Amino acid sequence: MLAFLIFLFSFQAKSPIEVAKLPLTAESVREFVPFGWTVEAEISGDLNRDSISDIAVVLVEQMPANADKENPPELERALLLLFKTADGKFSRAGLATKLLLCTRCGGAFYGMVETPVNVEIKNGVLIVKQEYGSRELTQQTYRFRYEPEAKRFLWIGADLRGYDRMTGETQTESTNFLTGVKMTTASKANEKTGKDIVITNKSQRVSRAKKYLEDVVAHEN
Repeated sequence: MLAFLIFLFSFQAKSPIEVAKLPLTAESVREFVPFGWTVEAEISGDLNRDSISDIAVVLVEQMPANADKENPPELERALLLLFKTADGKFSRAGLATKLLLCTRCGGAFYGMVETPVNVEIKNGVLIVKQEYGSRELTQQTYRFRYEPEAKRFLWIGADLRGYDRMTGETQTESTNFLTGVKMTTASKANEKTGKDIVITNKSQRVSRAKKYLEDVVAHEN
């Protein structure tokens, strides 16, 4: 059975984000960006189902002025979530500093190319997609939903796909943390048809203990 690849990155942010110094409310997105960081992407969508479009902001450390452009350093990322209020202002709703892969954390699969991350907001759910590895590639899709009682974003689901690019073996795990059920499927590509052949397929119970956006680590599976 194909084992999922786990990367344990030991780098440390050069400009750690001090959450206490960030404003709770502001009139623009830029006012929430900490010193030493910049905005890589902004994603719009309703995160708290109030029919007002909110913003998910992918932050990245600024490139050092003396950085080697032929061999750029690892730059950490963070995910900032902002609710937009009826008066057009913004309020800080969440900040994840461990969830997103750094710019060089994609492993040999990406080589010298900057590791991408994809953030979406769909039907009130925040979706984060990213991947890393070399011969064995791990693809992650994590889902979060705002929990008004806790005023935090609850981790509600995780889809993991481990793929051996040499053998064609694949293992997928789909976990629903709300129901506490994980489905695991192992398969292998048929060389003649190119379609996957299921080898094993099983269901198991997992802990329903709540975990929130700020607790989830990029390489955690």
